[in-house]
Amino acid sequence: MDQHPGLIGPSLLRIDSRLHPTLWRLGGGDRRNRAFVLIEDGAGGFEQNEGEWRQASSPSLHWITHAAGRRFRAEAGTTGYVGTVGEAFLAQMGADYADAAILGFVAEHDHHLDLDGDTEGIIVPGLFATLFMELQGPRIGSHIIVSSHLRILLVTILRLARLDVSLEGSGSEARFLQRFRALIEANFRAHWPVGRYAERIGISPDRLHGLCTRKLGKTPRALIAERVAREAAIGLERSTLSLEQLSYALGFRDPTHFSHFFKRMTGLAPGAFRRLVAAGMRETPPITAESFADWP
Repeated sequence: MDQHPGLIGPSLLRIDSRLHPTLWRLGGGDRRNRAFVLIEDGAGGFEQNEGEWRQASSPSLHWITHAAGRRFRAEAGTTGYVGTVGEAFLAQMGADYADAAILGFVAEHDHHLDLDGDTEGIIVPGLFATLFMELQGPRIGSHIIVSSHLRILLVTILRLARLDVSLEGSGSEARFLQRFRALIEANFRAHWPVGRYAERIGISPDRLHGLCTRKLGKTPRALIAERVAREAAIGLERSTLSLEQLSYALGFRDPTHFSHFFKRMTGLAPGAFRRLVAAGMRETPPITAESFADWP
């Protein structure tokens, strides 16, 4: 399910009925990952804090942010599914979708939803069954089906939770920024101009500039450049690509332009940065907003 390097697709495991309780680790070890759980039959609990558990019964649907390190306990006889999806996949999944900001808002919050007696939840078991089947092995068009079903799942959560996520009025600025974030994640390698981002969001370039500088203290161009520089730093640290190969992978037509850009952003030439990392003199990339945690 990889769409490009660093974009890890979702995973889904089946909870089969057992004679004893079982513990499932959520999130796959990355704090940015989300977990999604369907309890079809039986009961279980979600670890909240050390020693504290949130109980859940069937049928129920659960979406959990910051899932890494948390656990789900399935009681004896419980059946269902436990899934994981990464932040980058969610962003790329919604990048070309007109209401991606709405889905982003849903995905940024925890949801524990009772499906019993709610007609909106009828389709949920089928969604999980299809996702499970498609994720068993790559087939033609699997990524399209998986992305589409995850979108439908988020829309179903939106309806079940009865959330008010109108893009107008209170909170609209944060949702426009969420849309901008999703578009950056999907298109920073293409080096889109700011005007194209604004057009896809549905606002003017001046309004996008005002939102970013007021809410984040940085211009849209600076935010895009930081995302490119962070990806470059990760590539220099973790990949064996040559500087020329990495520059082309990041959308630069000229490796010299890439070198000048990276030095302007970090203070180090790409080769010097790679040598420092190899020598253990720099433990982390110089661009720190890895998960956009400072965005509204």
